[in-house]
Amino acid sequence: MLEEKILTSLEELGLVVKETFFNASDQEFYKCITIKVDEGLKNYLSENRQRDGVDRPYCIPDIATLNYYLAVRVEDIRDKETYYECDLRVIFFAEKKAFKELIALEKYVKERTESLTDFEKVKYLNNFIIDKITYDKELKARSALYAIVRGKGTCTAFSELFLILGEASGLNVGSISSILMKHRWNYVVINEETYYIDVTFNEAIKDRDWWFFQNIPLHLEKAPDQKVVIKHRE
Repeated sequence: MLEEKILTSLEELGLVVKETFFNASDQEFYKCITIKVDEGLKNYLSENRQRDGVDRPYCIPDIATLNYYLAVRVEDIRDKETYYECDLRVIFFAEKKAFKELIALEKYVKERTESLTDFEKVKYLNNFIIDKITYDKELKARSALYAIVRGKGTCTAFSELFLILGEASGLNVGSISSILMKHRWNYVVINEETYYIDVTFNEAIKDRDWWFFQNIPLHLEKAPDQKVVIKHRE
């Protein structure tokens, strides 16, 4: 097991977190582990202690759902002279049932988009998502995990779902938010050009021939405060 060796990279840490998640029972919302790390990784973990986790800056191979939702809280770091012993709490934030459903969707979408161009992938994902979930007027399903289980979600859930499935499909996708609009949507970088898409609005319109996807920022009049809250992976 990777926990038994001295870890030296974020990729190795990501593999340990991934293994920890899959070894946890369906009833667990978090799991505590102890790992060995070198000085470089110890320094990285120490720098991130103040924000209660490592989350997206580490890399969990092949599973965008885990990259997006798992968080790692550093509980303690001890100097063992030739290495550092580190206690971590891997936090799931939701039942594993929801994770499993979203991971299964990732696999399904990845298989069906492998031969598509990036533009075709965007169109496919938009249609797939608006067929899969509807807008949650009660504003309860605020994440992609709960949206998949309940079949409905808020704009944040739509945006998260597009980001996760987009990453799984190989797109360079990020997320944009506006406090003024109380809204969130996405952008995609294709051939070094940025395009903007609002899947929540597209679900409301339900018109496959006209949709919110363009190469100039969306909602500028209503959302002059808009900013990137999740940057695409370069």
